[in-house]
Amino acid sequence: MENHCQCCIVGAGPAGVLLALLLARKGVSVKLLEIHADLNRDFRGDTVHASTLEILDQIGLAENLLELTHAKMRGVRINTPRRSFDIVSFSRLKTKFPYIAMMPQEIFLNYLLQEAMKFENFEVQFSTAVNGLVEKDGRVAGVRAKQGGDTITLHCDLVVAADGRFSKLRKMAGFAAQVQTPPMDVAWLRLPSKPEDVEHGGAFYIADGRLCVLLMRPGEWQIGYVFPKGDFSEIKKAGIQAIRDGIARTVPWLRDRVDLIQDFSSLHLLSVKSDRLEQWYKEGLLLIGDSAHVMSPVGGVGINYAINDAVESANVLTGPLLDNRVSPKHLAEVQRRRMGPTQSIQRVQGVLQKNIVARALKNQEFDLPLIAKILLKIPVLRDIPARIVALGISRVRIEDP
Repeated sequence: MENHCQCCIVGAGPAGVLLALLLARKGVSVKLLEIHADLNRDFRGDTVHASTLEILDQIGLAENLLELTHAKMRGVRINTPRRSFDIVSFSRLKTKFPYIAMMPQEIFLNYLLQEAMKFENFEVQFSTAVNGLVEKDGRVAGVRAKQGGDTITLHCDLVVAADGRFSKLRKMAGFAAQVQTPPMDVAWLRLPSKPEDVEHGGAFYIADGRLCVLLMRPGEWQIGYVFPKGDFSEIKKAGIQAIRDGIARTVPWLRDRVDLIQDFSSLHLLSVKSDRLEQWYKEGLLLIGDSAHVMSPVGGVGINYAINDAVESANVLTGPLLDNRVSPKHLAEVQRRRMGPTQSIQRVQGVLQKNIVARALKNQEFDLPLIAKILLKIPVLRDIPARIVALGISRVRIEDP
């Protein structure tokens, strides 16, 4: 089976789906290939940031999105046995959306996908595994893929790799990334929420050398149990009761439901890393989102930056794709626009991981670094963390909505 399109996007995550939508609505012929049978995957990022809502609002999609199931995170707090610190408050931000919408990613992606499917020049193919790049005259000219028992060859003017932190296209193209921050591990799990729960958004709980991240989802808490890289085997040896006890001691008001953690199958282990490519493209191929720069979960900004990559890609590439004249200079322009903010936020994440996460995992009373205390007490500076988390280092807009 052989076919052709102007742009083939590999990976139906936030970056891939939004880029497909933005290109399709401008008349670019787009095929979106996804290896899985649907978009239902557990423990993916569920944050829809203010910057993303502003982007969708530009094209009239934010209002209907917010009618779908979601919770609103209006701030982030650090809690220890002795004190609490409000480190982020979105309420003072100058935006139409002063919060982060906590929405299951499957709902978010399906909403965008349904909008894209309204255009005849768009097609999505699930259960399609890309296993090779088509090259012609020294440039990438398409992909080869398996779909069921069929082999598909898809020719296109541009391939966009949006296939995530374990990007196969990154490896196929021979790209190597530079590690930005030391790795750590997070075991994710969920517990039901109750109306009387003391938290109503997002929080870090720190006690006895343990760190729990709590994120409110509709009807439940998504919990990240953080520990140093490589310690999970020791934790498993201690048994599931050690996990229950650790969470109960760190977040005492969850003690009444930790017994719902039945065994280690309730946990999803995520090996956390942060890396970045020096170059995000070669002729005929562009990498965006986690394919180009894997983000640490510190600050929860990975989806935000993947979305911004998609918007700037559409801003730069729509015209050249329609005119069949995409060149390396256009791909370099996408990287130029996005490299600075990406480098900046990864540096910020590294500082936070070193000065907050690493401090929290020491078996001693936690305290904020002095510089953080000063920033949070100065009115003109205290909203900088909230602005970075909700809106990014720099705001991105659709240039021709």
